Amino acid sequence: MSGFVCYGIAISLTVKAELGLGSWDVFHKGLSLYTPLSFGQAGQVTGLVIILLSLFMGIRPGFGTVANMFFIGLWVDVIGNAQLIPAAAPIGGLLAQLTWIVISILFMGLGSGLYIKADFGAGPRDSFMLALVKRTGWRVALCRAIMEVTICIVGWLMGGTVGIATIIIAFAIGPAVELGFKICRVKVHYSPKIIAPIAAAADAG
Repeated sequence: MSGFVCYGIAISLTVKAELGLGSWDVFHKGLSLYTPLSFGQAGQVTGLVIILLSLFMGIRPGFGTVANMFFIGLWVDVIGNAQLIPAAAPIGGLLAQLTWIVISILFMGLGSGLYIKADFGAGPRDSFMLALVKRTGWRVALCRAIMEVTICIVGWLMGGTVGIATIIIAFAIGPAVELGFKICRVKVHYSPKIIAPIAAAADAG
C-alpha cells in the first residue's frame, strides 16, 4: 500500500506542478474527457485493460497487480479532492514547479520498487513492462521509455495535457524505476532469450 500511496503522491505532484502530465496521465486525462470517468477512475479502467494484455503475453496478475489497478486511482482521487498538495507556481515559480516534477519522478521509482518487492505481483503497467522485457530482452529503462512515449502520443491526440514535464517524465521514469529496484533490492536477471524478474510478478502464482 505504501507503494500505491507513493504513486498517488507522485501523480498529484505532477498535476500541481502544472507543467504537463506524465505520459499515462496524459492518456487518463484524455480518456476522462470522452467518458464520465474521473481522472483516477480512468486510470483504473486503463489498468484493467493492461492486465488483460499482459496476461495474453504470459505475465499472470497477482494480488498486487489488481490492488495496484484499484488503489492508485483511488489515492489519486483522494489526494486530489482533499487538496493535500499545494500548487507549485505560487510557492516558487518555475523552480518550485520543476522541483515538484523531480520529487514526483523519485516517488514513482520508489513506488514501483516497493510494491514489486512485496512479491504480490507487479502493477499493470510494470507487468506489461516486464512482459516486453521478457519478449525482447531489452533493458527495463528502454522498454519503459517506449511505453511512456507511445501512450503519451495517444493521450495527446485525445486531448490530454502535455508539457515540458511530460517529456522529462517519459524519459526519466525508466532510470527512476531501475533506481527504485536497487533501493528495494528487486533483482532482474537479463538473458538473450528470457528475462526472469525475481520478487516480481512475472512468475507469480
